[in-house]
This record gives sequence, structure tokens and C-alpha cells, in this order.
Amino acid sequence: MSRGHMPTVVTAKGSEEQGGNRMYAPSRMQSARDLPGQLTMKRRADLEGLVEKDLKTELAEKERKHFREKLLDKPMDFEEERLRDLELLQQGGGGGMKLIPRAVDADDIDSEDDSDEDDDDDDDEEAALMAELEKIKQERAEEAARKAAEEAAAEEANKRAKVGAGNPLLDVAGAGAAGDATLKRKWYEDTVFRNQAKGEPKAQKRFINDTVRSDFHRKFLERYIK
Repeated sequence: MSRGHMPTVVTAKGSEEQGGNRMYAPSRMQSARDLPGQLTMKRRADLEGLVEKDLKTELAEKERKHFREKLLDKPMDFEEERLRDLELLQQGGGGGMKLIPRAVDADDIDSEDDSDEDDDDDDDEEAALMAELEKIKQERAEEAARKAAEEAAAEEANKRAKVGAGNPLLDVAGAGAAGDATLKRKWYEDTVFRNQAKGEPKAQKRFINDTVRSDFHRKFLERYIK
């Protein structure tokens, strides 16, 4: 009698326990790219050729120099200042400037006086021209303002006249009594807009239990038979 239909004691598992009770170590495959490449710890190399700097002292020195320059309002080098002071002490008072008189001619003085008078005359003429120019500018500005006021008044009067002619209720003086006192018709009061139906008649749907006399059959005949 065959036992093919009976289950095994140890259920067959793919590639691990093939064949029921058969036990063996399965094969494994591993890619070379999955293996670790760096097996040692990388350490930082020794830094050669670097000079240690006292950053705190350097920063304090820069701050002192900055505040000195800010107080004196100019850059200052103490060594140059010391050397300059020593030179002044060695020179003593012999390094002063000497005043040399300059020969001046009397004709030069007269010519300078004449040039001063000419300059004064030129200044007076320029001042007169500027005053005349300002006067002309002021007159033109006043004329432009007057014309603008007249145009505004005329435009306002024209607007009031149009409003009074369009509305007979505002015609107090009776100027429009002799003329046409009818109001202007609106754009939607034309005949085209008047003679229109209020709405389309609604067709009543009726149910007839007869395919020959139904509405669908009648529409079909009107469309395709006639």
C-alpha cells in the first residue's frame, strides 16, 4: 500500500531539509562586493610644519589697536611715533619755516581793485536778471492757474446743464418746457426686447401603453418617414 498521500513526520522545507528526515548543511553563496573592504581603523596623520598660535593674545592685540585708532581717529604706529619724537628733539628749534617777503607792484594792486569792481558789477547784473526771470516765471504760473480755474468752471457749468436737460424734475427755471420733456428711453425698452415670450411652454409627458401611439414612435415617424 502506498503512503504517498500521507504526510511526513518532518515537513519538507525547500533546500534546508530536503527529503523529509534528511538533515544536512545547506550551501551558502556570498558576493565579494558584500565583504568588508576596510578592516583597520583609519587614524589621522601627524600634522607637520604647523606653528601653534596664541589666538586669544592675537585677538586681544587687534582689539587694543582698533580702539586706539578709533580714539585717535587715525592709524598709529608706536615705533614710527617714537622715532619722529626723537628727530624733533634732535633738531631743536632750527627746523622752523622762514617768511620770505614777496615783491608787489602798485599796478598789480590797481588791477586787482578794477577786477573786484567788475566782479561786483557782474554780480549786480546777474542778480537783476535772476529777479526778472523769477518775475516772468511767477506771471506764467499765475496765468496757467487762472486758465485752469476758468476751464474747470466751464466744465462744471456744462455738466450741470447736461444734468438739468436730461432730468425734467431739475428744470426749475422752465427752460425745457418749450422743448421735449420726455425722458430718454432705456436700452432694454426697445421693441426687440418687448415682444418676447415670458417662457417656453412645457410639454406634458404622457404614458401610453401602446408603442404605435406613443410620443417616441410619432417623433420617429416625423423624423425618418415624412
